[in-house]
Amino acid sequence: MVFLSNTVDFDEANDITGRQMTDIIKSIRFVILAIASVLQVQLVSGDELDLSVVQLLQTKCVNCHDDLKAAAGGGVDNLLKLDELAAGYLDADSPADSYLLELTIGESASMPKRKMKNLEWNGPLSESEQETLNRWILRGGPAEDTVEDLSGRQRELISQAEVVELIADDLHTLAGTQLQNARYLTISNLHNNSTISDRELDVYRAAIVKTLNSLSRSTEVLGLDTSNATHKLIALDNDRTIFRFDLHVIGWTRQDWDRVAQHDPFGIVHTSGSGKKMSELTNTEIPVLRADWFVFVTLQPPLYHELIGIPKSLEELETQLGIDRLNSIKERHVARAGMESSKVSVNNRLLERIPMNKTSGAYHLSYDFASNDGVQNLFENPLGPEGALDTEHIFQHDGGEVIYNLPNGFQAYMLITAKGDRLDTAPQAIVSDSTMPGGVIINGISCLSCHYQGMKPETGVPRLQTLDEIRQATLDNFRRFNRKDRELIKELYPKHEEFLVLLESDRERFLKAMKEAGIEQIDAEEPARALFDRFAKDLDLATVAAEFGLTQEQMKERMNRESETRLLLQRIQRGTLKRQLFLEEFAEVANLTGQGEVRDSKELPMPFFGDKVPESTAVAEFVNPAKVLIPGETGVNLIDAENRTGQLQVELWTADNQKSFEENEVLAFRARANEDCFLTVVSIDPEGEISLLLPNEWHPEFTLKKGQTATIPTKEMGFEFFAMPPHGQTIVKVIATKRKLVIKGADSETLRQKGIVSLGNAKAIGVREAVAENKQPVLLTSQKLEELFAANEWATAVLTVVTRAPEIP
Repeated sequence: MVFLSNTVDFDEANDITGRQMTDIIKSIRFVILAIASVLQVQLVSGDELDLSVVQLLQTKCVNCHDDLKAAAGGGVDNLLKLDELAAGYLDADSPADSYLLELTIGESASMPKRKMKNLEWNGPLSESEQETLNRWILRGGPAEDTVEDLSGRQRELISQAEVVELIADDLHTLAGTQLQNARYLTISNLHNNSTISDRELDVYRAAIVKTLNSLSRSTEVLGLDTSNATHKLIALDNDRTIFRFDLHVIGWTRQDWDRVAQHDPFGIVHTSGSGKKMSELTNTEIPVLRADWFVFVTLQPPLYHELIGIPKSLEELETQLGIDRLNSIKERHVARAGMESSKVSVNNRLLERIPMNKTSGAYHLSYDFASNDGVQNLFENPLGPEGALDTEHIFQHDGGEVIYNLPNGFQAYMLITAKGDRLDTAPQAIVSDSTMPGGVIINGISCLSCHYQGMKPETGVPRLQTLDEIRQATLDNFRRFNRKDRELIKELYPKHEEFLVLLESDRERFLKAMKEAGIEQIDAEEPARALFDRFAKDLDLATVAAEFGLTQEQMKERMNRESETRLLLQRIQRGTLKRQLFLEEFAEVANLTGQGEVRDSKELPMPFFGDKVPESTAVAEFVNPAKVLIPGETGVNLIDAENRTGQLQVELWTADNQKSFEENEVLAFRARANEDCFLTVVSIDPEGEISLLLPNEWHPEFTLKKGQTATIPTKEMGFEFFAMPPHGQTIVKVIATKRKLVIKGADSETLRQKGIVSLGNAKAIGVREAVAENKQPVLLTSQKLEELFAANEWATAVLTVVTRAPEIP
C-alpha cells in the first residue's frame, strides 16, 4: 500500500502555485548513468549559435540525460531536442527569467554536476560556455530554421504509383535467384508525412535492418544501405524510402515472405502495367510491403514465433539449440545471478547463463516468481529447479524469459510458463512492461525494445553493481546452508565480477552485430520499437493523407466525395482515428477515393490489439487471479480505461525504475507528457482500496508542461508517499487530460478536509467478481473517460509496485 505523510507547513505548501514545476524540477535527484553518448541531432541549415549549444550539451550534459529515456538523469532525456528544451525551460515572455539560466549560469548554478557518487561529470560550464548558453537563452532559444529541421520539413510526396514504377525498373536489372529473392520494404508513407522529422526517418531506416536481422536464420548480417556490411539494403530512390533486400541473406524462403504478405491490408490489386510486371518477375503477388506494418506484425506473435522458429515448448527450443539445461546445471556449466527485484519483475529473480555449442553465443534463462515466500524465496532456496540437483533447497518458479543469440549475433526471445510452455504475453503478476497497453509484456517487441543494447543491465548502470545478491547472502547463512550446499552455491553463482565479464562478452557480441549492420543508437530510442509505436499511433488527417501519398487538402476533397468516407473524415477532423479502426476502413477508403482496389488479405491476430492467438499456449497459470489486481480488469473505469496511442502521451515510472519497497521506504513517481496537461494520479492497493493521490489537499490542481518531468512528490510539495500495510501489489495510474478531470467525491472542500481522498474499496463495489460478464464498469467520474474526452485529449500510463514487510533479523 502507498501512504501519504505531511512534511511541511500548511501555508508553505499552499504557496506552490504558478512555479510548481520549477520547484519540482529543483528537487529531482539524478539517476547516474555512464552510457557513452552516440546521440546526434540533425540541423540541416545549422544556425551557428544552435550548433554551439548542441555541442555544449553533448559535451557536458547528455551522458546522464539523453541516453536512456525514462532512466535518464531526473527523467530528462530531451536536452538535444532544442525545441522541446526551449518549451520546457525557457520563459518565452521573459527569457531573462528562464529556469535554464537559474540551473546552469551564475554562482548558484546546480547543473551540470562535477561529480555524483562514483561518476565523474564534465561540469560546471566554463565562462565561455556560460556566455554561449546565456546568449542562446536570451534570444529565446533555437532559430526558426532549426525548429523547422527538428519538426520536419515539407518533402515532395511519393505516390504508390511511383513506388511501383521504381520497383519494376529495379527488377529489370536483376536475374536468376537474385531476381526471385528480391523483396522490398518502403517508408514512403512516413516520408510523405511532414510532421515526421528527417531524424525520425533515419531511426525508421535503422528499424528495418534491426527487425530483419532479429528475424534472421542466417549467419550473415544485413546492413543499412549506408553501412560497410557485405550484404546490405539497396535504396531505389534518392530519398531512401524504398529498399530492396535478398531473402537468402536473412535465411528466409519465398514462402516465409508470403506467410507475412498474405496478411497485408494495404496491397493494391494490379491487373496491368508495372504492378503486374512486378509480381510476375518475383513470382509473388506482393513483393513490397510497408515497413511500419511489417515491423508491427512480425515483432509480435504469431509471426514472431513462426519466422524465427521458436517452438511451442522450452524443451523443444533447447533441443533445437543443442542445450541440455538440467545436465549443464548438474555439471556446473552454468553461471547464475539472483536479485531481490528487477526492472520488469517485482519479486526476486534468477538469471542463468549457458554457453551455446552449436553456434557462438549464449543462452540466458530467467526464473521468475509470483512471490518471495517459501519455496519462491531465492535467498532461502537458491538451488532449483526440480530435477536438476539433489538438495532440499529447491526453488519453484512460475515462469521465465529466454534470451539467446541468433546465428548472426542478434538476439531472440521466448516467454514461458513454469512447465516450459511458450507464451505470447507474460502475466503482469510476474513481469510487466509499462509502455504497452495494460502493462503487458508482448514477446518479441517488448523484449527487443528493453534489450536495446543487448544483455542488461548496461555498462555503468548502478544496478549492475548489485546484480547478484544471492551468492554472498547465502554463503553467510551458516544456519540454513551446510558446507556441501555452500560449495554448490559457489559453483553455480560465480563472483560478481566474473558474472559481469560473461555478461559483457554477450553484450559485445550483440553490439558488434549492430555496428556491422550500421545501426547507431540514436539516444535511448530503440529503432524497431520506435517504428512499431509509430504504426500503432492514432491517425490524424496529416497521417491519413500521407498514407495515400496525398496532401491534406487532396485527401479532404476525395473523402468528401462519398457519404461513407465523409463521415470518417469528420471523425478524423474532430480528433484522431484509432489505427485498428483505420485498418478495417482502409480498403473502402482506398476504393472510394480512387486509390485502387485493395486485395483480400487474411486476418491476423495481434496481441497488441488484445487479440488472442489461436492455439496459443499462453495460459496464465502463474497466480490465482483472485489474489492479484490487474489494470484493465478491475471493473473501475478510472483504473481500467486506457489511451496510449493518441496524440497526447504520458509516461510514469519510479526513480531507478524501482518496483519493490520495504515498509516505511519513501516512494517517488516521475511523470512526463508531450503536451501541456492536467495530471490525475490514482492507486489501488492489495485489498482493493482506491485512493486519489493527485489532486489532493496540497495540490487541488496539478498541471504539467510539455516535455518537463515532474517528481511526485517532493518534500517541497508538502507531502510524501511511503510504503505501509497492507503489503503486496499496488497499481499506480496517471491520467493526463487537456482539461481538468473532475472526480466524484473529490471537490475542493473534501480535498481540504481529507488530504488524500479514498474513492472506495474495489472489493466492496464488486469489481473483483470474475464471473460478472458484461458488467457495466464502476464510474468515479460523470462519464467514462473515453466519453468525457476526445481521443487526443487524454492519455494514460500505469505501473505496478510491490510493498513488503521489513525483514526480521
